[in-house]
Amino acid sequence: MMKLGKISPLAFSRMKQRGISIAALNDLLARGQVEKQLDGAAIVYLDSPDHAPSWAQRPQPRLYAVMDAAGEVLTVERRVRRLRG
Repeated sequence: MMKLGKISPLAFSRMKQRGISIAALNDLLARGQVEKQLDGAAIVYLDSPDHAPSWAQRPQPRLYAVMDAAGEVLTVERRVRRLRG
């Protein structure tokens, strides 16, 4: 479980453009799987939405967030295919 810290201006702008709410980002960080990178960054993702959380009327699309080593959210995106692994 990760907590929401600082969101970069680019990430916040992209969230607005893509219709991704702060509540959706909080849910992603609380329930998502974390994939650590060698440089300390992390990719947090939800592969399949469970039952819709309280902030949604319908299941949300798959989401992912990229965070730097300090925990700042760099970008948030809807995933349309699986991450390479």
